[in-house]
Amino acid sequence: MFELQIGTYGWRHNDWVADFYPDDLPEAWQLDYFSNVYRVVLVPQSEWSTWSQQAMQEIVESIGDTFGFYLALDNDLNGGIKNRDVFVQITDVVSVLDSAILGVVVWSESPFVSLDLLPCPITLISSRHCLSGWQWCRKGVKISGNPFGWVETLPEDGKEQVALLTDFVASLSKDEHSKRSVLPFIVGGGKINMQQVANLKTIGELLGY
Repeated sequence: MFELQIGTYGWRHNDWVADFYPDDLPEAWQLDYFSNVYRVVLVPQSEWSTWSQQAMQEIVESIGDTFGFYLALDNDLNGGIKNRDVFVQITDVVSVLDSAILGVVVWSESPFVSLDLLPCPITLISSRHCLSGWQWCRKGVKISGNPFGWVETLPEDGKEQVALLTDFVASLSKDEHSKRSVLPFIVGGGKINMQQVANLKTIGELLGY
């Protein structure tokens, strides 16, 4: 049986200070705090692509064994590799963070054919293309490949949040249920309301996910 884990797009947000993070919490401790409340996070490409070896070692020291990262890749690959350095960096991140890296989430409107260059499970988010296997469609956006929940704008209404999670879980077959212990669901958007994220987490628990 899987365990649904709610997370967010990044953990560094200035408007979370005093709203989610205590106002006297040092920025260097934000990941420690976040990882005690949530178990997964989707890291923006603009962040993980700049991680140094020291930064990655500090990240390893900040998280527990049950915390996981997904890496966002927002390059339109157009059937090939435009920036090989990006893939070198992904491999480097995976080599240091090891099992804490749970997958790569790719945004692309072009055919994505270089899957073998990515060192971990892949989820594709696109309005035009799908990977084989699992698929979930929401508002014209297709999410496929490695099961991964994503919503750009989280509805504030509790009933709509229930319907959102129920629809996502229903997209998985019984076989997929049995194969995974953790099922991520990430809340994105330019401004993330952490109170609503907490509500979504509670709803998931009440639904038995």
